[in-house]
Amino acid sequence: MSKLKTRLISALVGAIFVLGVIFSTPIIFHIAVAATCFLVLYELHVTFKQETKWQLIVLDYVFAFVMLLSPLFKQDIQRETLMAFMALYVMLLLSLSVVWHESVKFTDVTRSFFMLTYAVLLPMHLTFVRAMDMGVVLIFLPFLGAWMPDTFAYFAGSLFGKHKLIPSISPNKTVEGSIGAIVGALLMFGVYGLVASGCLGYRVNYPLLMLLAFLCGIIAQFGDLAASVIKRECNMKDFGNIIPGHGGILDRVDSLLFVAPVVYYFLLMFEVVYK
Repeated sequence: MSKLKTRLISALVGAIFVLGVIFSTPIIFHIAVAATCFLVLYELHVTFKQETKWQLIVLDYVFAFVMLLSPLFKQDIQRETLMAFMALYVMLLLSLSVVWHESVKFTDVTRSFFMLTYAVLLPMHLTFVRAMDMGVVLIFLPFLGAWMPDTFAYFAGSLFGKHKLIPSISPNKTVEGSIGAIVGALLMFGVYGLVASGCLGYRVNYPLLMLLAFLCGIIAQFGDLAASVIKRECNMKDFGNIIPGHGGILDRVDSLLFVAPVVYYFLLMFEVVYK
């Protein structure tokens, strides 16, 4: 089976799963996000070769679980609860480097803090979007904003790519692919707007929707490239092999980790889709 065919089949199966989760209840959606966070955290522990440092493993997973409980609290105390969890986590991390200073170095502490922030705090914003008014409609935006640029970049780069984008980080990415990513985001957000207004009866602020699409088209690429930096620094080709043709979970959601917070805070500031 060709690599492209494998990627397409995996993407189709993944899309069906994501759609099923999106149209499920908010609690099931949150559980799916939480499971993804734990898998990404595991892949990062392996990538940074910290899977043998049991003190950090225990603390990271305990606080990942605790942090993922915060969206279930009342909205007016979510932020304070999350900030309290993060403050306590930092203090306990540094305390581990005191108690087990021979095996837990400060670099291990900084890596753990990065991993929890990257693997848990960023994707949690998907749950925040799903919990908004009309969340079942708005939640499509981060997924489209992350995966459509990636898809269009892949095909645009394969068909037209001649000029390397940042070869020292990702040798296969091209300027033409990067432009294709932005164009793809604009096109798919336009289709989303037409469906939301024409089929579902919502009002759509198209200038704001296109602005968000443009931002996602750029931010998604930075999310992808940031993951490439991590893999290059750690001499890893992929974060795993759980998804045929794509690699690990993080290889598939790296753009989504950057896009989800951008979409959430954009929707907080601006009314893009409304009744």
